[in-house]
Amino acid sequence: ESVRMFVTAIMEDEGWVCSEARNGVECMDAVEQEVPDLIILDYQMPKMDGFEAFRRLRDNHTTEKVPIIILSGINESDAEVVSYTAEDLEAAFGVPKPEGFVDKPVTADHLRKCIMGVIG
Repeated sequence: ESVRMFVTAIMEDEGWVCSEARNGVECMDAVEQEVPDLIILDYQMPKMDGFEAFRRLRDNHTTEKVPIIILSGINESDAEVVSYTAEDLEAAFGVPKPEGFVDKPVTADHLRKCIMGVIG
């Protein structure tokens, strides 16, 4: 919840309207109601993890072109791997590269720069 609040605060501060989902299932339900301009997914979500949600979003003709940023602490949680980058995701998890990848912990400035780099 604190990460969702953090991201929402940053985006609303920039004037963007945000919608939140507590898990991958809610995310999929939300995009069926309204297609967003950007999706920020955490890898570690209950009910459906971020990579499964990512795969489904890319397989859906309505959301396949929506830019996605993966916001994750995966580098902290996987002791066997030193570091994942966006380029590593396809090989490691079988998903295409997202438009952005931000490793937690992240500062507000860094997240803003990543979002602006993706959606301008």
